[in-house]
This record gives sequence, C-alpha cells and structure tokens, in this order.
Amino acid sequence: MRILIYGAGAMGLYLSARLSQAGHSVSLKARGAPLERAESGVPITVTSGDESQQISGVKVIAELDPDSETYDLAVITTKAWQVAEAAAETAPVLGEEGRLLTIQNGVDAPAQAAQHVPADRVLAGTAVVITERTGPLAVALTGAEAHLVLGPWEPSADQSDAGVYAQQLTTALRRAGILAQRNEDILTAVWKKLALVASYGGVGALSGAPVGITRAVPQTKALVRNAMLEVFNVGNTRGATLQEQDLEDLMGTYTQKFGESTTASLQRDLAAGRPSELREQIGAVVAHARELGVDVPIFETIYASQLPRELQARAAVAQS
Repeated sequence: MRILIYGAGAMGLYLSARLSQAGHSVSLKARGAPLERAESGVPITVTSGDESQQISGVKVIAELDPDSETYDLAVITTKAWQVAEAAAETAPVLGEEGRLLTIQNGVDAPAQAAQHVPADRVLAGTAVVITERTGPLAVALTGAEAHLVLGPWEPSADQSDAGVYAQQLTTALRRAGILAQRNEDILTAVWKKLALVASYGGVGALSGAPVGITRAVPQTKALVRNAMLEVFNVGNTRGATLQEQDLEDLMGTYTQKFGESTTASLQRDLAAGRPSELREQIGAVVAHARELGVDVPIFETIYASQLPRELQARAAVAQS
C-alpha cells in the first residue's frame, strides 16, 4: 500500500517506521526539525526496551503534490485541533479508492475530516499505545505495540467494497506488528476511548496527581468512575451503545493496567503550559452534553477550572 502519515509526532514516527518495516511505501508529512534531519539523511529510530532500530525507508516530505504521488491510505496523527487543516491538505492526494483515517482522542475528528473528504471514505479509529518522541526523528515505545480499532465513519453504499478495503487495511497493519481490528460500531468505540482518556486525564489535571495516586484515593477514584458515566450518558444519547461491561473494562484499565506514574497527555500539556486537547476532550463532552440536554457537572467543573490555563498557553504560543 502507498501510505501517507500526516504529522511527525511520536505516533506519526512510530506508525511510519512500523509500516515501512512491513514493506509498505510510506511518506511522512513533516516540518521543522524532523524534516531538516531527514533531509540530511538521518533515519527514524525506534527504541523499545533495550533495543533500538533505525529505519531508513520512510520518505519524509514537506509538501503534498497530487501530480507527484497519491496514496491508498492517509493517517492523520496530529493533535485533534489540527485535523481540519490536515484533512483539507490531504484530500487532493488521496487515490481514487483512498481512505483517510483519524486516530485522535475525542469524537469530532472524523466529522471534521468528512468536511474535506467524502464521508464514506473516512475511517475513524482509536489507538492504544504509549510512545514518546525523544528526538526529531526518534521515538520510544513503552510496553506493547499499538492496538488500533477502526471502522468506517459513514458506511459506503457498496458494503462489499468497503469490507474488502477494511480487510486489506487491517491486514497491512497486522503485518507491521500492530494489533488492528475492524469495528462496525466505531461510534461506540470512539466514545468509549474518550470516556477513558478524558476522565482520568481530566481528574488528573484537576488534582495534579498521577494515576497511582488518583486511584488510591477513594474520592478521586470515584470521581473518575462518575466522570466516565457522564461520558457514557452523553455518548449513548448521541447514538453510541455503551454498556455496564464497557465501564468495568475502562475501570479495569485505569486501576490495573496503568503504571503508578501514568499521566494523560492532556494533563502533561496543561501542567507544562503547552496547548492541549482540553477543548477536544473535556470541551467536547461539555459541548455535546449542552446540545443534547445532558447534565455533566464533573466535566463542566474540569473544563471551567482548566480553561484559563489553556487560554494562557495558546496566547503564549501566539506571541512567540
């Protein structure tokens, strides 16, 4: 497959490297330091545990040119607030049967992408993996390889073609060592992921504590669970089908699978004074809830308390 990865953050570097290793033709849309390093011949380095691998087969590019190359798949790996711009730039270089995959935290990225690409060519996905960019073209993987769940945002009229393409894509990802699964109810999947990251991340930002502390304190542990229930109420009103077992699954992840020092990217960005996905995660829950008439007092509190920090961070970036 001819694959475009849009964004050279940790996830973009990781996916580019793994898909290239699996034999796919991979282009990575980048700018700044990653682009400059690639132009000087530096490969992508992936570190997992004590092992480091250098992958030189990825083509790092600054511009997208439909006259030069088109792609079977484009994966947007930017922050959620950058999806609309990325989708607009990516749309012209998708091949005739090409698909655009969004994997951001939150629930609005697929709809934003569908404003620039036909909705039946948009795939929505959730990604579970712990990566950190340690250099312009270096990424560290902590724990297992990525687990991706994906599905069509708006099913095509020709379901046989859609099924064939989805199978090809999941096969390509699996050959890259990525656990990929297709989910026909991707709406429920993205709301479930949001319930996890926004709840423990939001409570973490509010308390200033990592997972090991918030789950050890009964009051904050209960707050995370109740926050998840708020997301479930909003998501199900929106059309998802989240069940009690889904809640138990998420609480099991939060209480048993995360390390003691785990913090969400939302919490880390806010604490460091960087622009975060506050609006796309916490704000999205609040916005959908208000539109649907659902009460979300925990998320209203988190959003109101953290918004000044977010506005200050964005103002600092605008002035720099």
